[in-house]
Amino acid sequence: MRKPGYLLAVLLSLLQLPTATAGILKGRVTDARNAALPFATVYIKGTTMGVSANAEGNYELNVTAGSYQVLCQYIGFGQEVYTLDINSTETIMHDFKLREQNTQMKEVVVKANSEDPAYTIIRNTIARRSYHLDEVHTFQTSIYLKGVGRTREAPSKVFGQKIDKGELGLDTAGKGILFLCEENADYYAAMPHKSRTVIHSVVQSGDPKGLGFAQLPSVISFYENNVPIFSPRGFVSPIAENALYYYRYKYLGEYRENGYTINKIQVIPRRKYEATFSGTIYITDGDWAIHSLDMLVTDKASLSLLDTARIRQLYLPLDNNQWVIKNQVVYATFKIFGFDVTANLVTVYNNQKVNAAIPDTMFNDKVMSEYDKKANQKDSAFWNNARPIPLEGDEKKDYILKDSIRKKEEDPRYIDSLRRVGNKVTARQILVFGLDKHTKKNKDNIRTNALLTMVNYNTVEGLNVSPRAVWTHTIDTSRKLETRMAVRYGFSNTHFNAIARTGYTYSSPTWIGRRWTIGAEAGKYVFQYNPTNPVPELYNTISTLFYNQNYLKIYERWNAKLYMDKQYANGWEWHVKTGYEHRLPLRNTTDYSWAGHSNKLTDNLPDISGGYNTLEEHSAVLVEASISYRPGYKYVLYPDYKMPGVNNRMPLFTLSYEKGVPGILNSKVDFDKWRFSIVQQLRMKLLGVFSYNIAAGGFLNKNYVALPDMMHLNGNQFIALPTGFYLSGFELAPYYLYSNTAPLYGEAHVEYNLEGLITNKIPLLRRARWYAVIGNNTFYTATGSYYTEAFIGIDNIGVSKLRGFRVDLVQGWDSDGRMRNGIRVGLKPSLLIHMNTRKEEW
Repeated sequence: MRKPGYLLAVLLSLLQLPTATAGILKGRVTDARNAALPFATVYIKGTTMGVSANAEGNYELNVTAGSYQVLCQYIGFGQEVYTLDINSTETIMHDFKLREQNTQMKEVVVKANSEDPAYTIIRNTIARRSYHLDEVHTFQTSIYLKGVGRTREAPSKVFGQKIDKGELGLDTAGKGILFLCEENADYYAAMPHKSRTVIHSVVQSGDPKGLGFAQLPSVISFYENNVPIFSPRGFVSPIAENALYYYRYKYLGEYRENGYTINKIQVIPRRKYEATFSGTIYITDGDWAIHSLDMLVTDKASLSLLDTARIRQLYLPLDNNQWVIKNQVVYATFKIFGFDVTANLVTVYNNQKVNAAIPDTMFNDKVMSEYDKKANQKDSAFWNNARPIPLEGDEKKDYILKDSIRKKEEDPRYIDSLRRVGNKVTARQILVFGLDKHTKKNKDNIRTNALLTMVNYNTVEGLNVSPRAVWTHTIDTSRKLETRMAVRYGFSNTHFNAIARTGYTYSSPTWIGRRWTIGAEAGKYVFQYNPTNPVPELYNTISTLFYNQNYLKIYERWNAKLYMDKQYANGWEWHVKTGYEHRLPLRNTTDYSWAGHSNKLTDNLPDISGGYNTLEEHSAVLVEASISYRPGYKYVLYPDYKMPGVNNRMPLFTLSYEKGVPGILNSKVDFDKWRFSIVQQLRMKLLGVFSYNIAAGGFLNKNYVALPDMMHLNGNQFIALPTGFYLSGFELAPYYLYSNTAPLYGEAHVEYNLEGLITNKIPLLRRARWYAVIGNNTFYTATGSYYTEAFIGIDNIGVSKLRGFRVDLVQGWDSDGRMRNGIRVGLKPSLLIHMNTRKEEW
C-alpha cells in the first residue's frame, strides 16, 4: 500500500476503549533523570490492550472499573508494574520512572577466540524466521495512527517565490507543524497476499475534508527478507536468510521479563552504502521471536529523499507464545529546498487476533482500503475519547491555528485576492513558464506557452513564431470544456497556419479516473512526418543555427477530425479518431546559419533507406482506434467516491489499428496498419528494476502509403535526449532511415537499472550514489532488415536530492553493416523539475 507526499507514511488504525463507564489512569513516563521517554507503551498485563505515551512522555489509559496490573515498557529500559484499583468515575495520576535495562553477559563472551554468542542467536532466529511467517494464516487488529511533520527551519523563498510562513502555520523562525493527522482503523489480512483496511475515523489539521493515509502497510515485518520501507528497493532485514553476508552482530547481554529470557544484540552493517540497518534487536530465547527493535538507516544506505529514518517496534506475547506487534514508531528527517523537516508516525495496535476466522467477503471487490461514510466528520469530543496518545502542546495549538487559517483561505475575498496576484504578468512567465490566468471562482483558465518554446528556426519557415493557448471552462465538478488553439507564422516562407481542438469531458464524481471525452479538431498547421514528433524544435533550432544540421522534416496539413476517448479506471481504456486530411509538401526556403553556408544542410525530405522519400499533395481519410488494458487494479473506497490504488506493476497491453480509406473525399491513401505492445516495469527489490516495452505490428494492406503513414522509429540524433524518451526510442537511430511499410515487424526496448547493486561496491560511485543501467533497443522486420543498439550508462546523477540525469554510452549497428556510437544525456521523468522539450501533436 503506499505514500502521499515523500514519505509521511506507514500505517493506520483504531483504539476505542469504553468511555461511558471508564476510569482514567494518566501520568508521565520518564527515565531516572526525569527525561521523557517518547511513545513508551502502557498496557494491561495479560492482554495486548494499552496506549502509548506522546513525545513528551504523557500517557492516558481508559479502563473499566476494577483491579489491574499495568505495565510500562520502553525499548532498552526495564519494565515497571503498577497495581491499579479504579472505579468508573475516577482519574488516577501515576508517573512511571523507568531505569535502563540491566543485562547479564553469557560466560562464553570472555572465552578466547570464541565466536560472539550473538551469531548463534541470530542463526537460530533466521532458522525460525519462516516458521514465524507461516504460523500466521490470518491477522486482524485495531490501529491508531498519528502522523506529524514539523519544521526546524524554513526558507523565505523557493525558486524565487516568497514563502508565507504564517500561511503554513509556522512562526517567524520557520518552526512549526506542517502536517498533523490522526486515524482509527481496523486491519484484516489473510496470507499470503490478501489485506483490507477499514478506516473508521480520520482528522487532518486544517482540512475538515482530509482523508489522511489510505494505503499503508499495517505492520512493517522484519521476518521478511526484504523490509519494504523508506525506499523502493527496501532494506535487508537483520534476520534475513542471507543477513550474515550483510551484517556483523555483537552480543550485549540478556535479561528476564515476564518469564522470558530476552537477548539484546547490536546490529552493525558490514559495509557502508548498502541497503542495511544499524541498531539494536531484542530476541526471545527458545522461540527466537522478535521482542523489540530499534533500527536506523541513513542516506548512505540507499535512502533517496530522506536523510535519516528510524523505526522502533515493540511486540507482546499473545496466546500460544505468538508475539504480536503492539507499538511502532517511524521517525524521518529530510532537508529540501531550504525546509528542514522532522516527521514521526506512531502506531498503536489493539485487539490483535491471530488465525481467527475472517469472512471471505472481507476481501471481495478488489478493495484494498475503505472509509466509513462519516469517517472525516467526527468532532473534537469524539477524538478526545478515542485517541490513545495525548496530544502534545503544539499539536493542540496547531488544530486551532490551522482551523483559523482555513477559514481565512475559504473567504471568497481572500481567494479572489490570490487569483489577482497569480494573474499578474511577470517576465519569468513570459520567457520560461507561459501565462496562466484564472477568472473569478476559477470557472475559466487560460494558459499559453512561453517565449522560449514559441520562437524557433528551421530551413523551411526560417524564423517562426508559434503561440499556443489552452482555454478550460469548468461547467461543474464533473464537466468541462477545453479548447486548444495554435497559430504559426514562418517569416521566410510567409505561411500562416491556425488550428483548434475543442473537447467536452465528463468525469465521474463517484469513480475517480473514470471519464470520457468527445471532441473535434479543424484547421491547418505544420506537422512532422513522424507523428510521434521525435525532433524537439528547440533542439533543431540550436543544431541548425550552430552546426548546419537541420533534422526537422515537416509538411503542412489541413485537418477536420472527430475523436472520442474513454477511460474506465479499472484497467480498460479506448480511443477512436476519424477525419479528413489534406497534405501539402514544403520545401526549404533559407539556408541561413550562424555556422556559415554549408552543404551539410539537407532537403526537407526524410532520408529513408530504399529512396521512399517523396510526398505529393494528396487527401487522406483515416480511421484510428486503440484499446488498452492493465490487469491487477485494486481500489480505495473513500466516503464519497471510489479511486484506483497506486503502484500497479502489472503489464499494460495495447492494440491499435489504423485504416487509410480510399475514394472518400478524394482520399488517395489505402492501407491497414496494426500494432500490439506490452509494457511493464518489474521491481526486483535489491536487484533493481527491469523494464521492457515490446511490440509487433505491420501493414496488412499497403496499396498506397504516404510518408506520414509509414512505420517510423522514434529515433534521436542529438546528444541530449528528449523528455520521456527512455523505453520508447532509439538513442542513435536516424529519424527516418528505417521507416518502412513491412508486413510484419518487431520492436523491443529492454532496460535493467541496477539501482546501486554494483555501484555501491565501488568507492567513488557509491559516494556519488550513481546507478549502473544497461539495455538494448532493437527493431526487426520479416524481410530480415534490422537496427539494434546496446547501451551502458550511469543513472541518478545530480546533487543532493535533485537527481535524475543519466548518461549512456551507446553502440548501434544494422543489417547493412552500418555502425554508429555515441554518448547520450537524458532526464528521468521523476526529476522534480524538468522542461518539456517535446510538443504534443501541435
